Amino acid sequence: MASTHVTTLTLDLSRIRENISVVRNHLKNNGDVEPGLIAVIKGFGYGTNDIVLAKVYAEEGVDYLAVAYVEEGVQLREAGVEGRIMVLNPDPSTFDKVGEYKLEPSMISLGHLEDFVNWIARNNISGEGLEPIHLNVNTGMHRLGFGLEDIKLLIPLLNSIEGLRLGTVYTHLASTENPDNDFKTTSQLLSFKMFCGSLRIGLKNVKLDKFKTHSLNSSGVVRFPKHGMDYVRIGLILLGSDLSNKGLALRPAVFFRTLVTQVQTVPPGQGVGYGYADPSENEREIAWLPVGYADGYPRSLSDGRGKVWINGQEAPIVGRVCMDLTAVDVTSLGVQVGDEAELFGDHISIETVSEAADTIPYELITRVHQRVTRRVV
Repeated sequence: MASTHVTTLTLDLSRIRENISVVRNHLKNNGDVEPGLIAVIKGFGYGTNDIVLAKVYAEEGVDYLAVAYVEEGVQLREAGVEGRIMVLNPDPSTFDKVGEYKLEPSMISLGHLEDFVNWIARNNISGEGLEPIHLNVNTGMHRLGFGLEDIKLLIPLLNSIEGLRLGTVYTHLASTENPDNDFKTTSQLLSFKMFCGSLRIGLKNVKLDKFKTHSLNSSGVVRFPKHGMDYVRIGLILLGSDLSNKGLALRPAVFFRTLVTQVQTVPPGQGVGYGYADPSENEREIAWLPVGYADGYPRSLSDGRGKVWINGQEAPIVGRVCMDLTAVDVTSLGVQVGDEAELFGDHISIETVSEAADTIPYELITRVHQRVTRRVV
């Protein structure tokens, strides 16, 4: 059943296309590089619409799509997406699906790669029958990936698989948005260069040693464009947000909106909602919005920490964000039932909302619940 909820999450495809152009121009003009693009659409497109995004990215000449888990790649394939799909963390139990749906798995450790080699042997698959694989390198984030100490065992393991193709080798930079950690970012980049150099020396054939490289995420693209390498790996920046807040000319491409359900006049001295919260000495006009934490709107925005945009002005949240409802003070704004309120978008930025909620834009978008109506314009 299609959602009929009046609270909506809208994806603007023209803005997506504009942001792709902004990223490419920034890399060329400020980094003197023109790398390929790996568009990250994990979390089913950061909670928006992965299938629509995949098709737009294909039209815009994006080289790869990247997802976190195999089921995300399977959904894209079953929707008719034909491009290259990298799976960043495929569990060994899903290798059958990797092969069936022609997905490109990322290997994250020696044990993981050994599981993959054993899967190849059990199924009597030749390297030529597989899509390329990718290697994740841990250069200091200490999350997933091979370390420099793994090189001696990694090289013979890769060389043992006849016909195997190594697509890319990459690392994940831990703090590109924060200038205070630039020395650590520089150290990670140096470690990655050393790893790749050692790897190339040990690999025996052109299907392995001609691998491409990538390290920059969205904030890395903004602040370290000269390190574009062969590809950049970007997701949130294409939706119009960047954690570095460096003023790149991005445009919001995701809009969270709802409509006013009811407007009440609250007498002086009276609180609003659960706990009789947020009493005021003045009479107030309170608009109730049909959105709450069950929709992914953070409860931490309660008691005036959050704001919405309504009738051309900001309106503060009053009282506690409820499971399905949120109250805002619209005194003197002339608000009526049915008026639109923007939760984040052009007027209330997602960065502003996430800061008020003590989180990050990534979480704010991905937490929007499935009952919220998805729209594409």
